[in-house]
Amino acid sequence: MEKNVEQFKLKETLIGLGIVANGVLYLVIIFMWLSIPDEVLLNGATTAFNLFLSAILIILKRQRFKVFYESNQFKLTVDTLVNGILVFFILALLNFWAFKYPWQKDFSLFQLHTLTSQTKEVVKNIEGPIEFKIFARKNEALLWMPILDLYRFVKADIKIEKINIELRPDLVSQYNIQNDSTLVIEYKGRQQFVTPRDELNVTNAIVRLTRLVDPVIYFVVGHGEADIESSENEGMKLVLESVRNTAIDVRPLNLSSAQEIPFDAKAVIVWGPKTPFMDSELAMLKRFYQRGGGLVFALDPDLNERKFTNIENFLAEIGLLYHHNLVYDRKNFVNGSNGSVPIASSFLPDHILTKDFKGQIFFPLVSSVGVKKTEEGTAETPETLDLKELVFSSEAPQSWGETDKKEIAGEAVFYTEGKDRPGPLSFVASAEGPKNRVLLFGNSSFALNAYVKFSSNMNFFINTMSWIVGEDRLVSFNLPII
Repeated sequence: MEKNVEQFKLKETLIGLGIVANGVLYLVIIFMWLSIPDEVLLNGATTAFNLFLSAILIILKRQRFKVFYESNQFKLTVDTLVNGILVFFILALLNFWAFKYPWQKDFSLFQLHTLTSQTKEVVKNIEGPIEFKIFARKNEALLWMPILDLYRFVKADIKIEKINIELRPDLVSQYNIQNDSTLVIEYKGRQQFVTPRDELNVTNAIVRLTRLVDPVIYFVVGHGEADIESSENEGMKLVLESVRNTAIDVRPLNLSSAQEIPFDAKAVIVWGPKTPFMDSELAMLKRFYQRGGGLVFALDPDLNERKFTNIENFLAEIGLLYHHNLVYDRKNFVNGSNGSVPIASSFLPDHILTKDFKGQIFFPLVSSVGVKKTEEGTAETPETLDLKELVFSSEAPQSWGETDKKEIAGEAVFYTEGKDRPGPLSFVASAEGPKNRVLLFGNSSFALNAYVKFSSNMNFFINTMSWIVGEDRLVSFNLPII
């Protein structure tokens, strides 16, 4: 008899512990569904197990449950449970909504926990969903989430899937995954593979997915231009690496040995030549322009002689003018330059390259450039081209274009009204039409390896390269992705 009593007490104790464990497990399940909603298999299995445990406990305590079922206490419990379930589903719905349509605000001073505006423009302008598939071991997959969640904050229909390479060797083989912790980005049946966990590589992969080929820019060589393969201060290798980081293909082009500008070229860049162009070389540039190619000219001031008359005449036909002076700005300039290295004071507000630009661009030894204007002072528009002056110095008398070589040589430079060109003067001018885009800079030295750490100079240069090939979505005003 005593043995039966002890067995009964043990049974009741175990059932009581089971009821407590069952209740605690329900709380854990609610927490799991709220905190890790994407772990559907784990959450579903845990929920099913606890429901099965509840059914067993009800069967074991069916007599007591019958009495409880018929009591007012049961009705009160049911009401509480129903209310709890409603609250749970409301929280689950809010959690799903937040997961599906995430929002983020970065309050850090330098926006350390958000994407650059360049990336945001790329992602926001993509039509349709993108899929991110992370091929990695379980713990390694989590390392991808901080950066990928930032993309989902910008575009809500980005789908992120974690694929455990140890559990799914079939998918590893199907996607031909060669490295651990590989991100596969899929868009409209195309794929790109990314292994470095950073914004630069993920964004470049997205850009490549959304176009059939990378645009090609040719840099003209053979006229004393800055060496595009040199890492020295006067070279451009580091600068052009930043351009390549925006998924633009940069190649050299020697016009003197070429028969024609390659037909894969989106733009040709003439950057700081020191010797004149032959007429045959200019003829190639003209033919390229006529077939719709983009052109960028950066000519350094030389008051002693005019080496590029044929280029200037061509630009004048388009509507762009090179003024052959040396801009001094005594209001905004680099310390120690006495005004000969002006800092841009203002930007044209209605052009994509300059609207909202808040950085400081400096131009060492620069000539002013401009556009042809009518007698009323408005820009002429030959061949339906839209002519714009983009980046400006201060107003006169603080800023002017100096042409007196004796003053410059004697370092006694001052503004002479009626003789010098008064500010504000433009350092950059553009011409844009249905087929063509052309840019003219008053110097080339503002974008050299020596200034690669000056983010505003580099960012503006990178943006011009994106604009000239028609990639307006890559134009940004954050720090450049380098």
